[in-house]
Amino acid sequence: MADIAKKITKLDDKISKLRERIKNDTAECEKLSEQKALLIYQSLCKQYSCEGQALADMIAREHEQAAMSGANDEPVSDNSYADDADEEKMLGQTSFFDEKSNPYAV
Repeated sequence: MADIAKKITKLDDKISKLRERIKNDTAECEKLSEQKALLIYQSLCKQYSCEGQALADMIAREHEQAAMSGANDEPVSDNSYADDADEEKMLGQTSFFDEKSNPYAV
């Protein structure tokens, strides 16, 4: 029984060390994420030559303009009915054989 108690104590120690490491790694990850966000913000400020609320407003306007220009466009489909008439007219024009002499025709 004492052997099991020692194993449990060792496992508890390992668990507490892992939890502490996870806590430290999470804090480091958050710190790095903040640094990354700051760099992205600085890049956007440089790209648009403005910062703060002016940058946020500019990005919002661009987003709205992109949404509005996309809403006015009609969706294009590869399966258009207008193409079906052309396809029927062209049917058989690329054939190398007449239908009568085609040995592969069923």
